[in-house]
Amino acid sequence: MKYQTVHSSELLFKKIIDRYIMRLNIFSKSINHQHERLRCIPMNLKQLRYFVTICEEGQITAAAKRLHIKQPLLSYEIKQLELELETSLFIRGPRGISLTDAGKVLKPYAEQITELSDVAKTKVKYLDKGISGSLSIGSISSSINKLPNQRLLKLKKYYPNIAINVIEGNTYKLLGYLEKGLIDLAILRTPFSSKGVIGYYFDKEPMVAVSAKNNQKDTVGLPDKYLKIDDLSNKPLIIYRRFEELIENTFRNLGFNPLIVVRCDDARTALDWAKVGFGTAIVPKSAILQVENEGEKDIEFREIKEKALETQLAIMWRRDDSFNPLTENFLKMFIGK
Repeated sequence: MKYQTVHSSELLFKKIIDRYIMRLNIFSKSINHQHERLRCIPMNLKQLRYFVTICEEGQITAAAKRLHIKQPLLSYEIKQLELELETSLFIRGPRGISLTDAGKVLKPYAEQITELSDVAKTKVKYLDKGISGSLSIGSISSSINKLPNQRLLKLKKYYPNIAINVIEGNTYKLLGYLEKGLIDLAILRTPFSSKGVIGYYFDKEPMVAVSAKNNQKDTVGLPDKYLKIDDLSNKPLIIYRRFEELIENTFRNLGFNPLIVVRCDDARTALDWAKVGFGTAIVPKSAILQVENEGEKDIEFREIKEKALETQLAIMWRRDDSFNPLTENFLKMFIGK
């Protein structure tokens, strides 16, 4: 009986110890979790700006160089962002990095937040310095013949300290910024949805076929200044991605499919590919004005005689906006009416 009593006491003591150890383990895990959270820096604007830069550069090293910071610091900040979000944002590989699904979700929000921050910072800074007015204008790459222009110099007479913040991007990106109020005005190119915005449309302009000189194999190779769509049949084409549907439908309506070898998101990129002889770029006519002004002699272009491919530049604003005098004067001088 005495042995049974001692054995029961030992079992009871063991149970108490086991329970105490279990509680210590739970407490320890809780403390470690709290420490991990304390070590994690809350998501901030700097981290989002770093994240966007890495997305643009495609490499940590290149992003760190552009940001003028050390690579370990950049890696640390991104790790903190991933800890805060409790997920990985990048897939690291030997040839660079790519976005995870979570990274792809974060990217557009991060871009908008950093853009909005820049706009707010500019407006507050200029207000603090006593500058009389500021405008945020979105501009596509093929608006070179519209913005800037000589008429806008008249604004200096009325607003000697005017500050203009130009944000570049493609039509769809800038349209989104305009609808969200991140910019005051946007210079866009048709086609686009005009829901929620209104504006002024400039004259229609044709597309042009741009190719490298002395490259008869892949270029248009015609002596005339004009050509038709069927002149481009079986020619390797370089297109601006947002015009892909327009170009394909126009070609197919005439009975053949376009031979597209390069798709890109900027007219200037399309011209660069054409310059090295990769094919014939189809871009709006105004897109080649900049390279002409720079004295570019390695490319040639011909106007495409096809109504279906004509596009228009437009300056747009939100439908419900009420303009201040600065915006009204800018529009009058920009449009020229």
